[in-house]
Amino acid sequence: MANLGFIGLGRMGRHMARNLIKAGHTVTLFNRSQAVVDELVAEGGKRASSPAEVARNARVLFTCLTTPDVVESILRQALEGAQPGDIFVDHSTIGYADAQRIAAMCAEKGVQFIDAPVSGGPWGAEAGTLTIMCGGDKAAYEAVLPYLQIEGKKLYHLGPVGAGTVAKLCNNLLVGIHAAALAEAFVLGTKAGVDPKVLYEIISGATGNSAQIERNIPKFIFPGNFEAAFSVDHLHKDVALAVSLGKDQNVRMLLGALTQQLLEEARAAGYGQLDEAALIRPLEELTGVKVRA
Repeated sequence: MANLGFIGLGRMGRHMARNLIKAGHTVTLFNRSQAVVDELVAEGGKRASSPAEVARNARVLFTCLTTPDVVESILRQALEGAQPGDIFVDHSTIGYADAQRIAAMCAEKGVQFIDAPVSGGPWGAEAGTLTIMCGGDKAAYEAVLPYLQIEGKKLYHLGPVGAGTVAKLCNNLLVGIHAAALAEAFVLGTKAGVDPKVLYEIISGATGNSAQIERNIPKFIFPGNFEAAFSVDHLHKDVALAVSLGKDQNVRMLLGALTQQLLEEARAAGYGQLDEAALIRPLEELTGVKVRA
């Protein structure tokens, strides 16, 4: 069994760390909120008082954090306790340039960095069925593969550092665009007098269907429960990173830029901490209808 570390025990990280503990590994934990640490320590995890302490006790360190700035700050602290040959695996969604910069920072200490963002939501994290997109040294990836196989089922090594990040940003760009598109379609249909339940039955079996429709409509929009599994704020961050990458690569990002504005509209309306399905709420308010079962 291996000595592992995990920093960032939010909606995703807590489940991933739990699965590593259940598999019999020694997992040292750090998180800003201590309640989840208490929970996982009771299940066999070990508490640390700082990122550096996690790194001192772990040869492979996993992170699942919020923004690029937070990832860089936490890993900079972790490097104070790291040893040459350690591997840092970051499951956060950051920018391509961020991944390159953090990898260079780690390399100065002899630490390998793998950007390994994930898709599948809290449900996939709990079930250990995540899709994990990795960029980094192939030998380092193969060294951590047994642990990634505990966290996910669809695992990809896509190339050098940053490749996993690019794949994740492309995915979440589509998440945002599809969420915006379904909002327009279902508000339009409801406003024009079609029963939204019937509309959902039709579209979910027709060519306009998408994973976002199957996720957002029955789980969040129909019941009117927008408690966040993946928030508007987080989706806005990811779409903004994708649009920025498009500019760097000289790719026009019209739909991405428009979706970024719609997400900003939802944030300005107070929906930033709600689930990304709440992207429909401003349009519901503008039209005076609610898409509910």
